[in-house]
Amino acid sequence: MTVTEQPRQNAHHPTDPAPPAPSGQPVPVGALVEARLEEAALTEPVKVLLKEALGDGEPRGTAPVGGRIYLESVAVARFRGIGPRAWLKLSPRPGVNLVVGRNGSGKSSIAEGIETAFTGVNMRWQGQHAVRSSNWRNLHDTDGRPEIEVKLAVEGDTGRSTLTRTWDGDDFATSRAELKRPGHGRTPLDQVEWTQALRDFRPFLSYVDLDRMISGKPAEMYDAIATILGLGQLSAADGRLRQQAKALEDAEKAVKAELPELKEALYELEDDERAVQALVAVDTAGTPDFETLEALVAGVPADGDDGLIARLRAEAEVQGPEPAEVRAALDRLRNALADAEDLRGTGAEDALRRADLLERAVAHHDRHPDAAACPVCGTDGMLDVAWATDATAQIAALRQEAEAAASARSELRSAAGAVQDLVHTPRQIPAALVDPWRAWSDCRTISDPAELVQRAHEAAVTLADACAAVKENAVRELEKRDERWRGLVSRLAGWAERARAVDANKPRLRDLRKASSWIKALAAELREQRMEGFADQSQRIWERLRQESNIDLKAVSLKGSEKATVRKLVMDVTVDGQEASALGVMSQGEQHSLALSLFLPRAATADSPFGFIVIDDPVQSMDPAKVNGLAQVLHELGERRQVVVFTHDTRLQRAFTSQELPVTVFEVERGKSSKVKVRLVTDPVRQALDDARALASTSDLPSAARTHVLPSLCRIALENAFMEAAWVRHLRSGAPEDELQAAVAGADKLMKVAALALFGDVGRTGEVYRELLTLCGQRAVELLKTCQNGAHAKGAQITDPHRFVDAIEAMAQKVRRAGVSA
Repeated sequence: MTVTEQPRQNAHHPTDPAPPAPSGQPVPVGALVEARLEEAALTEPVKVLLKEALGDGEPRGTAPVGGRIYLESVAVARFRGIGPRAWLKLSPRPGVNLVVGRNGSGKSSIAEGIETAFTGVNMRWQGQHAVRSSNWRNLHDTDGRPEIEVKLAVEGDTGRSTLTRTWDGDDFATSRAELKRPGHGRTPLDQVEWTQALRDFRPFLSYVDLDRMISGKPAEMYDAIATILGLGQLSAADGRLRQQAKALEDAEKAVKAELPELKEALYELEDDERAVQALVAVDTAGTPDFETLEALVAGVPADGDDGLIARLRAEAEVQGPEPAEVRAALDRLRNALADAEDLRGTGAEDALRRADLLERAVAHHDRHPDAAACPVCGTDGMLDVAWATDATAQIAALRQEAEAAASARSELRSAAGAVQDLVHTPRQIPAALVDPWRAWSDCRTISDPAELVQRAHEAAVTLADACAAVKENAVRELEKRDERWRGLVSRLAGWAERARAVDANKPRLRDLRKASSWIKALAAELREQRMEGFADQSQRIWERLRQESNIDLKAVSLKGSEKATVRKLVMDVTVDGQEASALGVMSQGEQHSLALSLFLPRAATADSPFGFIVIDDPVQSMDPAKVNGLAQVLHELGERRQVVVFTHDTRLQRAFTSQELPVTVFEVERGKSSKVKVRLVTDPVRQALDDARALASTSDLPSAARTHVLPSLCRIALENAFMEAAWVRHLRSGAPEDELQAAVAGADKLMKVAALALFGDVGRTGEVYRELLTLCGQRAVELLKTCQNGAHAKGAQITDPHRFVDAIEAMAQKVRRAGVSA
């Protein structure tokens, strides 16, 4: 079987039994819960509720959470300490990457950029004064908007995905983010299925996070570790079940609380046989007599009477024109009308008319500039440019003279509009008010102000009187009718409907409680099991980091539960054999080492969709021995995760180099005006090539070094190049990572590693030479064989060491590019 067969299902919602987790890894929660639920002695309705609560059938995000996600590159522009766009280009596979540079070089801006791109927040600023985050935009490059672009390799995707976050304003909290995936288009990030995973398996750790992890409140420290255990899915499901149960319980409580007042109201009508029957029905032991209640409700008089009541209520609530408002509006209209009449025939009125006439003439001239003849009298040569200029001046003068007339006309129009605005038509007009209301409504169509004054006054008075009479009659009629019983019947019907729903939901409420109890018991069991494994990992990491410390970490445990008022993280330590409180006896460096011991295990959990982990500034306060231990821990973590560490402390790089641990190193350099550049210093391929080149440059190179050591170093470079290509190919195939790990473990020869990189199948070694000739040229096979010969007794014959290393370097680069483009 090749390592590209049997693509893995999404770990969070598998459709087939999940393959066993890699050694030392917990089985994914989704797969474990599915198996437990299948074998649980629960009724089918309870299982259905559990599946719904766990997310079955819900719409899912467009990006799978189960497929591993690796970082390919990060581009940051106009964010924090970075002005023009700066790039960090990574290999999307497991391994340790160190990003080094002095303080202020822009390292943390890149690290925080990755975190912000995924989450939209920066944990460094959480709980801090607003001034700490006020200068989040770069101070030098302000011409464009801040932008963070992260290229991703998503397991199973054939090409890169791009996560982009941008800001248009100065508010850090108001950003936009989207994910573009091959074959899926663009999707807003809040619709991508990462929200819960980012909470449960947060792959970002800064120096501030380290400090908070061991200096927070007991409940916060508990929550931080409980989240790492990856049981968020169970906690969320239990929350959904309890929410549903609470809604049904609240409905039941509401029905019970409403019953005493309803019965009291029925007692007040005890001389009515219908009320007596209703009392007996609602007071029946166990379940109310819903059939009797339905019969009583159905006994309400038929639709005709209901229509009469509705009509009477509408008449009782009718509102005609308000007399005071009508009088005020009509008085204003009369005054405006009188002012307009006073100006009629005056110079102002005449100026207004002349201005209007001249404006029309000028407009005619503008439309027909070549027609100079007067359109009224036909005289030629009258309407020329000089005339138009003079007429325009006259218009301005006449308009000024006519301002009083124009104001009067404007007021008249406004006053008339105010009167008409008082006219409203209700949704339902009682029959007795149709004619007077029509007369009142017709006032909206009257254009003559004088006619409007007269007719609006008459219509308003008539309608107001009619409304008062209809209202009085309706109220009197309603009082004659048995409104008390009708109101009580309506109330009784509402209560019966709610009580019937409560009764119908009793089986569901019982099932919800059973489902919640089952999931709580499972969560408690898994929490204890996973905590044991988590504590073991933390202790192993601590043993590496505690170098030269006399403090032993004996146990890590959780006391309480997520819903408990009192919950805390308990860390049992001994100092030279004496029991003590961890945080009370540890130095700052030891506390940070402990925090790393607590944080790093979650990066390797099988549930996490993130194949990467970003750590910013983990070395502070550590003595040299602990830095060596940290390098060992990161190296082990890098065997299964892409580890990106940002640090200004050169000791960590030296710790990798001195212990001969493979590492890729980038250096961040900051120029003027926040111009940041990231350059590759070295990686495992480059390390081997540099060592080979240094050996080739050695004067009087011993024969054994030329025939055995030099080809062996070049072989290491090719193996790393092939391995990088194999990881990228395998990642894009969507096959489980543990299959690749198993294949790598079995690839004990260079040809097998090459077959793994070129075909994804260690069994196709016979095709390697042909593929290498196509990919790398005619010398490829010869170079590969020379590297292999270095492991044999006679060794390899290399006439020109420098030329040989150059050729191996060119071949390694082609192999790596083939993996990226595969």
